[in-house]
Amino acid sequence: MRGRGLDAELGGRLRVGGTTNDVVPSGMFELIRGRLDILGKRLTLTEGRADLRGAFDPYLRFVAESDADDVTLRVILEGLASEPDILFTSTPDLPQEEVVARLIFGRSLDHISPFQAAQLAAAVATLAGRIDDGLLGGLRKSVGLSNLDVTTSDEGATQLSAGAYISENIYSEISADSEGKQQIDLNIDLSRNVTVKGRLNSEGNTGVGIYFEKDY
Repeated sequence: MRGRGLDAELGGRLRVGGTTNDVVPSGMFELIRGRLDILGKRLTLTEGRADLRGAFDPYLRFVAESDADDVTLRVILEGLASEPDILFTSTPDLPQEEVVARLIFGRSLDHISPFQAAQLAAAVATLAGRIDDGLLGGLRKSVGLSNLDVTTSDEGATQLSAGAYISENIYSEISADSEGKQQIDLNIDLSRNVTVKGRLNSEGNTGVGIYFEKDY
């Protein structure tokens, strides 16, 4: 079963009854193994089932867990396959926004930047189905960028990256973090297999490389 970041293998039994005009399926499928990719994180599924209750739109329940310090974080996908809900819980019990903050940024709400807080609110709204795209997705579309992303470095600095195609074969990306460091990357596709990549940062480091890639 795949979709919305879910990739799960299940096993069980299916019984089909009724008539050709009114097919009635019933059965239960339990998790064998699987994972959930959500908000840039990959979590292992610890619980999962698909329950057919007289229709081919099964009722789902999947639970994925992750540990952060002394807190166990859970992502629960539950509901009909056509319209499941996503919930965030934890042990000990924390507010949903706090659970998502620890899941995305690895830290509590008290230790994230204002921009990260806005990104967090947009992520929760997106998963809850209140908006079609996240904060960055909407902003990226409005300014015509190919890429716009906010990440956190290992040192805890917030980094903003913005990239766009200057022409059909030239891509440029600029990155800046909260500690004042900047970097410019430039990719030039000379052919389908050959790319020239250059980099310049605010510390004076530069680099140029030629890359050959070919799929076999």
